[in-house]
Amino acid sequence: MTPEREVQRFVQTGEHDELHRQWPGDDMLVRARTADAALRNALIQEVRQRTADCTPPVLPLGFDASRFVLGKVGPMVRSLFPARERQVLLDLFEQSLTFVTHANIEQILMETPYLSTAWTIANLYLGSLGLPGLDGQPVGLVGYSEGTTLYVSPAYFEDSDPFADWVVHEAAHVFHNWKRDRAGLPHTRTREFLLEIAYDKREVFAYACEAYARIFKRPTSPADRRSLHAEYAANWVPVCDGVDRAELVDVLAEAVKARNGWKRILDRCSPPRRTPPATPTAKRLYEPKSLQIPATHAGIRPTSI
Repeated sequence: MTPEREVQRFVQTGEHDELHRQWPGDDMLVRARTADAALRNALIQEVRQRTADCTPPVLPLGFDASRFVLGKVGPMVRSLFPARERQVLLDLFEQSLTFVTHANIEQILMETPYLSTAWTIANLYLGSLGLPGLDGQPVGLVGYSEGTTLYVSPAYFEDSDPFADWVVHEAAHVFHNWKRDRAGLPHTRTREFLLEIAYDKREVFAYACEAYARIFKRPTSPADRRSLHAEYAANWVPVCDGVDRAELVDVLAEAVKARNGWKRILDRCSPPRRTPPATPTAKRLYEPKSLQIPATHAGIRPTSI
């Protein structure tokens, strides 16, 4: 495959050879730099061509991304973290939100660390303009997170789903992607990430958080919250690969009934707790004859999950 074909493949599919073997030169680092620049420039050029006749979306007048994101993630942080850790998390999120617009799309595509992320964000931007993605398919993506950066489309403000909140959804993914030591928080071997979320529950966690955030925001009574949950279950549960819809509905049902719904969501999506192996009872060196029993192998009970 030639470099030209590799560029075409990347723009259309987001796929590329990680070793950049199609590019000339014996030095892999030089090849990687050459390929990276070529692929990103081709992606930018393709986005320019596809959006040349479009009216770019704009953010609301006077929009403050820092205040906005803190208003969204603040309730989660205050409910899921102890008081001594909350300000660290709020500082982390304060600069995390990036709305992808005409003004910054090319800078993002050039500077985001990974080519795969650049391709995904290009599609997110095209979708915000009502255009198909680079692969020709409709774009349903409104948000995407990498590290602690939340990339969100201006289409966020036009979402008709009353239980959707992509800012909260992507922030929820930061909790299981970002390590505590990188945030300057205490960590242990079993407490490595900001929150320990079971791998197969990550999307359930994120979708439950965004729906609960919408319900939590409304000044409602317990009966009203249960009614909103029923509306969600009947009409608004997302269809998404890797999400057990029945489980999501059940997790949210427990959350709306709990005093701290955020913690209930976390409990339901955390990895199963392992019970420590039982300590074998020490054998007596002497038993009265009347109490002697046959000798047995002193084993340890299997760990329960």
